[in-house]
Amino acid sequence: MNVQKKEGFFMSSIPQRLAALRAAMEAAGAAAYLIPTGDPHSSEYLPDHYNSRAYFSGFTGENSTLVVTRTASALWADGRFFVQAEKELAGTEIELMRMGEPGVPTVEQYCADALQEGEALGLCGLTASCKLVRSLQKLLDPKGVAVKTLNLEDELWTEGRPPLPATPAWLLPAEYAGATPAEKLARLRKKLAELGCTAQMVGKLDNLAWLLNLRAMDIACTPYAMAYCFVTEGEAVLFINAARLSNEAKAELAAAGVRLAGYDEVLPFLAAYSAKQTVLADPDSVNYAVFSALENNPALTVKALADPLLPMKGVKNPTELAHTRECHIRDGVAMVRFQKELE
Repeated sequence: MNVQKKEGFFMSSIPQRLAALRAAMEAAGAAAYLIPTGDPHSSEYLPDHYNSRAYFSGFTGENSTLVVTRTASALWADGRFFVQAEKELAGTEIELMRMGEPGVPTVEQYCADALQEGEALGLCGLTASCKLVRSLQKLLDPKGVAVKTLNLEDELWTEGRPPLPATPAWLLPAEYAGATPAEKLARLRKKLAELGCTAQMVGKLDNLAWLLNLRAMDIACTPYAMAYCFVTEGEAVLFINAARLSNEAKAELAAAGVRLAGYDEVLPFLAAYSAKQTVLADPDSVNYAVFSALENNPALTVKALADPLLPMKGVKNPTELAHTRECHIRDGVAMVRFQKELE
């Protein structure tokens, strides 16, 4: 969502939003608040619902982070967006931090310098990856500064916020995927056993799309469905709004041993889970709230390892290779036709 273009739709201005954020921070006991560019699945491109950083700052670029303290605020942008950020932040109090430039502190260092012993940094545990929070804690813990998981974005962004994506979801047929969900789950379980694990928390949408052949259009130009999956030796639990799936998709998932649960049920499910499991969770792709729920459950032993689905997905089967070659042929024809028309 481009907040700048839709500014007239909102009743509040950026200064008013920052003032409301500071009031909420004070009430929650946070001396600073961090809003990353992120959703619960560490996606590169976000559903509009999770564009909180743009709502509170007015900056509509990518790969940026907003930090607001009691008296100051700063936004980190990379070199692709320096000019855009200058224009979109103009007229606000927000200081532009040009990432990678000499003398510019990192987000972690800025937070450590701004906070004192006994204070807390607030953030939403669902939109911050475990990797990000751990990098913050390396500098905050020695100073006696706590990281407090809040969700002030949901509390404050009530005007014009796009709803959670809920596009129809379906399963890609095996004739295109080259393997069924049951076959891919069996491969994953074999790999988990090799890694000394009995379960995995799958949070990355592209990996989950490959694992279950799950498709939707929750993110623009990207065929993913917002969902989680908890895979054990005996079953897999897919956290998604079941109403989005056709009866055929539900039946195929059930045949593969996949049980459905609500998207918002993931944290209560992990907190109440009682069977002993050694769970693989990738800190790069599992959000902090989910990772913490795993770590705080005494029945679960967490192994922080790289997601094995990434290399598994990267090795294409014969069906995928054949379709990839066909796509290249079609793309080549389209390019030649375009060049001829242009000439």
